[in-house]
Amino acid sequence: MKKINLILGIKIFFSYLSCFLLNSSAIGTTLDQIINPESAFSTPEGRIFVSEIGVFGVKNDGRILEVFKDGKVKVIASGLNDPKGLIAVDNIIYVTDVDEIKKVTLSGKVSSWLGPKNFPKKTAFLNDIAIGQNNVIYISDSGNKVDGMRKGGAVFQVSINKEVTILVENRNNPEVVAPNGLLAVDQNYLLVADFTTGILSRVNLKSRKIEKVADGFGGGDGLAYYGNKLYISDWRGGKIWSGTIKGTRYEPKILKSGFVNPADICITSDGKDIVIPEMMFEKSDGGRVSFLPID
Repeated sequence: MKKINLILGIKIFFSYLSCFLLNSSAIGTTLDQIINPESAFSTPEGRIFVSEIGVFGVKNDGRILEVFKDGKVKVIASGLNDPKGLIAVDNIIYVTDVDEIKKVTLSGKVSSWLGPKNFPKKTAFLNDIAIGQNNVIYISDSGNKVDGMRKGGAVFQVSINKEVTILVENRNNPEVVAPNGLLAVDQNYLLVADFTTGILSRVNLKSRKIEKVADGFGGGDGLAYYGNKLYISDWRGGKIWSGTIKGTRYEPKILKSGFVNPADICITSDGKDIVIPEMMFEKSDGGRVSFLPID
């Protein structure tokens, strides 16, 4: 009987060891000591830019970084406040920074592109930024904190003439609670991940009608698309979801869990990796950027 239990114990041990090794190898390069990295963006040329918030609420300690799969980190610009969502268009980086959108050149020059006076209503928490058809830019405002959760958010759209209008907002649409991740994968629709409800919705850009696509994403944060697959990060739950999307048909599965506050993700230009900024929010100096290979 002891021999049987010993053999059984050995089998269980090696089973756990195999699972551990499998999960360990699933993560590729990890870049540590990036304080509160929030957003990652990959250009068609293969460059990967990351916004580093630094310490929340501390002015001028935010940075824009370029990260590399070999573990190197290059500082593109410093002196920002709490930079979050970013995109790169024609060698210019546009990044949300508290109550404004800043322009960052690849040589490190930082300037204001849109300020509080450019928005049609007072903003609370500018978060993600995305670009769609005809270079229209979309910006999410996740709203104010109420009882520990964000509410009262909105999504803005910016024309090529820098005219800012409200696409959808909580005041007229109760289902718009705390918009976070944005993604324009179709010229007619904008995908929106809600940070408070964990619901993924799509907004018809003409009628502004909102349709629910899926739910259960906890703190819905980053959205990334490659091929016909949509990837979603759950900031609170530490998960990355993956699934094929077609219109409102989306039945994702957990690709990997165990991350610490995964924020605004992106896919590398070759489609081989998900770049995951982990904010590690509970640590004042926490944060890392991980590369997760896509099978």
